[in-house]
Amino acid sequence: MKKLFNFFFFPLKILPFTVFYFIADCLFFLIYYGIKYRRDIVNKNISRAFPDENPVNIKSIEKKFYHHLADYIIESVAMAGMTKSAFSKRFRYINLDLFDAAIKQGNNVLLVAAHYGNWEWLGSLTLFSKNTIYAVYKEQTNRFIDSAMLYSREKFGVRCLPYPQVYKEILSLTPEKSVGVLILADQRPTMDKKGQWIEFMNQQITYFRGLENLHKVMHGVVLYTQIVKTKRGSYAVEFIPLNPQPLEDNSGEWLTKRYFNAIEKNIRIDPAFYLWSHNRWKFIKPADPSVK
Repeated sequence: MKKLFNFFFFPLKILPFTVFYFIADCLFFLIYYGIKYRRDIVNKNISRAFPDENPVNIKSIEKKFYHHLADYIIESVAMAGMTKSAFSKRFRYINLDLFDAAIKQGNNVLLVAAHYGNWEWLGSLTLFSKNTIYAVYKEQTNRFIDSAMLYSREKFGVRCLPYPQVYKEILSLTPEKSVGVLILADQRPTMDKKGQWIEFMNQQITYFRGLENLHKVMHGVVLYTQIVKTKRGSYAVEFIPLNPQPLEDNSGEWLTKRYFNAIEKNIRIDPAFYLWSHNRWKFIKPADPSVK
């Protein structure tokens, strides 16, 4: 399978980004004006997140989001043919020494990120850090798509594992071995009566408890991986400590609050670059006070 993907993705190594972005511009017209991909959901999400914005500004954010979504899709495909040199120019890690130092001091590091900017390009982290990094990912139903995504994400050395497998891997580590674990936990979980709620972008949301559970077994430093889009095809990544030192409080609730606060600050830098097409606010908090 790897040889097949090497052959399939080889043209990506020689195509200039001007070609990629021409394709992205065409894709924008298709998804925005043609099939109108989830435009009702996007408009609803942005409007609720920014209730004080007028309809003109909401429409401007919406349209800019679709331009970025097209870029993100094409950039994620292009990633399979990118080199360390290309990432050095387009995906700059501002304070990578913070992550490396935490590992060197014997701490496990939980890297928490959001669906903002181009999160797929975080797979380049191992090109610039020699530390072991796992990434939590959700297996795809289609085996070919799943294999293609893993090929692209693991190409540079990040090891992608489903959540239960990462959990077991952390438990099997010796005290002398410190690792980094990258996880995006801002997606909507399956609704159940035990769902936990928190305010995010002016609305109540349920949240994924896996982040808290993972931290409980890691007992490490938590860094929010903030991505800022500086211009088309260029991003700056900054690691922001959510707990500079491992904390005694192991309940996990402090982590969830700080995580979503960090995401909200990230979004407000430029709202258009968040994944508004995800139906994040689908569920409404029950009126029954017995349901948390």
